[in-house]
Amino acid sequence: MPSAKLSMQLNVIGLGVNEGDISLSAFNLIKNCPCVVLRTENTQSCKFLAKYGIEYTSLDYLYEKSKNFDTLTKNICKKIGELLKVSDVCYLVDGAVSEDNASALLIKKYKNVKVYEGVSKCGYALAVSGLSAMGCTAVSAYSINDFERFSLPLVVYDLDNPLLASEWKLKLSSLIGEEQKVRLYVDYRPNFLHLYEIDGQDNYDYSTVLVVEKVALDKKERFDYNDLLDIVKILRQEGGCPWDREQTRETISRSLIEECYELVDAVDRKSDDKICEETGDVLLQTAFYINFLEESFTYNASDVLSGICSKLISRHSHVFGSDKASSGEEALKVWNKNKQIEKQYSSCTAYLDDVPKNFPAALRAEKVIKRAQYCNYFDDDSVCLARIRKILDGVEEGTAVEKDLKELIFNVIALIKGKKMSAEGLISSATKEFITEFSNVEDLANKDGLDMKNLDPSRVEKYRHEVKKS
Repeated sequence: MPSAKLSMQLNVIGLGVNEGDISLSAFNLIKNCPCVVLRTENTQSCKFLAKYGIEYTSLDYLYEKSKNFDTLTKNICKKIGELLKVSDVCYLVDGAVSEDNASALLIKKYKNVKVYEGVSKCGYALAVSGLSAMGCTAVSAYSINDFERFSLPLVVYDLDNPLLASEWKLKLSSLIGEEQKVRLYVDYRPNFLHLYEIDGQDNYDYSTVLVVEKVALDKKERFDYNDLLDIVKILRQEGGCPWDREQTRETISRSLIEECYELVDAVDRKSDDKICEETGDVLLQTAFYINFLEESFTYNASDVLSGICSKLISRHSHVFGSDKASSGEEALKVWNKNKQIEKQYSSCTAYLDDVPKNFPAALRAEKVIKRAQYCNYFDDDSVCLARIRKILDGVEEGTAVEKDLKELIFNVIALIKGKKMSAEGLISSATKEFITEFSNVEDLANKDGLDMKNLDPSRVEKYRHEVKKS
């Protein structure tokens, strides 16, 4: 924002928290200033103005006129700008200048500005709470929309009304649990209560402070990914769990495969409860691998998360860059183009050969075919279908050998891929349907008092025909 020309002097002054917190130099300046503007008079720190007969204009009326706090900030800056056209101005804020958004904008906008910092509400809240700023998160209650990441202990100041307290209750309940014990300082006296009770108090004012202490892992109700990493680290430390300490990259790889299959099964079953549970199990395996990397002093959690975030941004250049994609297919082409650039494959063959060899066979074939198509090497559906028919003719004549059957399977997978379907998914679905059909045939046989293992082929075909008709 370019600085505006200003012949008048703007003084931005922090009044502190309590009456008498203002600095002597700021006090002397205010006494002689022709235009004193107070952000709000609903605090103790401004009480000295009336005692010393200092006239001022309060901007409390702008709170009522403003739709939200962004609008309030703009309205305050507009009002100060109008006053500066005719007079020097002392703009007074409770707490510290650095805690006021309007002050920040005014300092950026005007050149002729002096700042007189005051006692920080944040610092005062920490002191009242008996906490150190080291490793602590302290925020204004009015910054709730920007509040996402934090560490405990947490201090929330400016909690001056029950509506705001209710919003913080909802926000924090999803992060730490509503049963969490907290301290609520009202008029600097602590009340010990549960988080769900903080919006039910009788009085709130500028001095109200919410404090959430650091909680031991085994006392927590809600956790985040960092907690999971800490738990795995504890389990693998000396004195931890013998089983977890014995695990290696190889043993956990088997667990990872199993958990991934269980997650896919939960998706197939359309069970949100199971999806939630199995997703957690997959995350546990990733936490093990982060721990393995940290134990070998090669990488850490930040490296892993930075890697995947950087990859998502660079591969989605149609979102974060100048590329364009109006469909899923176009987006995939952009992804593959960026992947080729990042991986710096020496050849198209290297690109194909990079498909993991331990994939299920059908899935690996799909991936290889997909990459071959990206390199403009693969026939269209009609050619694949003609080749399949030719191979099938050989099968019918009894001349098919292993080589022909391999080619048949691969071309069928290519045809499926060309139809934008998954061979792995179709095989899985076909197997499920086959088991259902088999079960229905066996039910018919059992009704007739027959054993499936002893049925002749013609009877089996008869039952199959009945099942298909139904």
